[in-house]
Amino acid sequence: MRRRRGGSGGSIAAKIIICLLAVLVIVYLAGAFYFISHFMPNTTINDLDVSGMTEEQAEKQLTDEVRKYVLNVIGREDTGGSIAAEDIGLKPVFNGIIGEFLDDENPLTWPASLFKDSEFTSENVVDYDRNELHAALSALGIFSDGRAPKDAYLSEYSPETGYSVVAEDSGTALIREKTEAAAENAVESLTRELDLEKEECYLAPEIFQDDATLNELKDNLNKFVCVKLTIDYGDTSEVVDGDLIGQWLTVDGTSVTMDDSKVKEYVDYLAKNHDTFGIGREFTTTDGKTITVRGGNYGWWTDRPNTTTALTEAIYNGESGEFTPVYFSEAVVHGESDIGNDYVEIDLDNQHVYVYKEGKCVVESDCVSGKVANGNFTPDGTYAITYKERDAELVGENYTSPVSYWMPFNGNIGMHDATWRNKFGGSIYLTEGSHGCINLPKSKAAEIFDNVSKGEPVIVYGGKQSTPAEKPPEQPDVTQLTDEQQQALLQLILQQQADAMDGQINEGGGQ
Repeated sequence: MRRRRGGSGGSIAAKIIICLLAVLVIVYLAGAFYFISHFMPNTTINDLDVSGMTEEQAEKQLTDEVRKYVLNVIGREDTGGSIAAEDIGLKPVFNGIIGEFLDDENPLTWPASLFKDSEFTSENVVDYDRNELHAALSALGIFSDGRAPKDAYLSEYSPETGYSVVAEDSGTALIREKTEAAAENAVESLTRELDLEKEECYLAPEIFQDDATLNELKDNLNKFVCVKLTIDYGDTSEVVDGDLIGQWLTVDGTSVTMDDSKVKEYVDYLAKNHDTFGIGREFTTTDGKTITVRGGNYGWWTDRPNTTTALTEAIYNGESGEFTPVYFSEAVVHGESDIGNDYVEIDLDNQHVYVYKEGKCVVESDCVSGKVANGNFTPDGTYAITYKERDAELVGENYTSPVSYWMPFNGNIGMHDATWRNKFGGSIYLTEGSHGCINLPKSKAAEIFDNVSKGEPVIVYGGKQSTPAEKPPEQPDVTQLTDEQQQALLQLILQQQADAMDGQINEGGGQ
């Protein structure tokens, strides 16, 4: 007979599986029974690993750890130190809490503990003297000489960077109550490291470098102080930069404006130091004498109100570069001598006219100036040629004089040809002079006309005049006049120039 043997393999496999399951059940039940009195894997109490320990073993382990406990206090700028258990009378006090932790674990779930942590924390496992802890903290020196925090703020103006935000200084000053509380929590949980920075135990600034208001103010200030304007005065210059502009600024919150009165003061300074209108000038005559010529209407004369406005607008608009003041009157050049190298010299003593181009005399001529006998003498001073005109007609009281070359320089006083004369120079001007003008031979008037231009300086000096009482006052120093007085003087000069344009001859000037 034959026996069937086909089912034996499946039977063996089934038996193996049953055995394995039985083993697993036995292991599981043994583990569950074991973890009734032992902590499950991956269990910590106050960061101390008590895995597999009984309540008594865990208490002994905690007791040993308490004896060895040291709190490391970490502060800013290498401050801090260590506090040992004996310094504060630290000792374990369990009061059944370890057993409570053990009871909180479910031994039936012990396999799951192999894959997850179980952490217990209690502030009731130790006892210590809080006063001694506080004293130990003080002994570390962390509360003494603490540097108070400082808010972020704006720097002083720097030519290179303007204004910038200076970062806050966090300082090293601790909040004592918060520090002591943090230390107590660390000790009670047996935490070995207390980072005072992380625990936010320090006093903090109120304003930080990223503060929006502070940065807005910085940006608004820099719009002004980053402007740099240069004012050319020939051999010298004036610079308007952040150092100066910063003194003119007014701050209201984050709003920045300029104090107009301070800008005006600066423009007044420019005028007083650089205006030359009406001043006495040292002048070296053709015959080599050095004289002082006073009076006249020539020179630099700043229009202070409009210059103030223009300067203010340039700064508000951020217009760095060259800045030119607004002038009522301009000279040929800036500098110690503002007449330059092209000018007309009228020597009334010798009744002679010299025309200089690039420092060389190119035309000279005898002349006849104003009649002294009746007070129509030609005034001394430095002037500028108002304009040039061919074939003009000079009209005065009871006369009309056509001239071919008309070059006014002092209101209605100017140089022109005088064809009705056949002699020039000498002492004619004393009794037979003009109404104030400089009479010239026609040919010389033509040469002079071709060699002079509008705005060119005319220096008039010497000559006999009438009595001192009849001598006209010198031109005032415009730098000493108020804005209103300057305006009045300007209107007078403009009227005189208008009269000259019309060929009108008034008393004291003309033919």
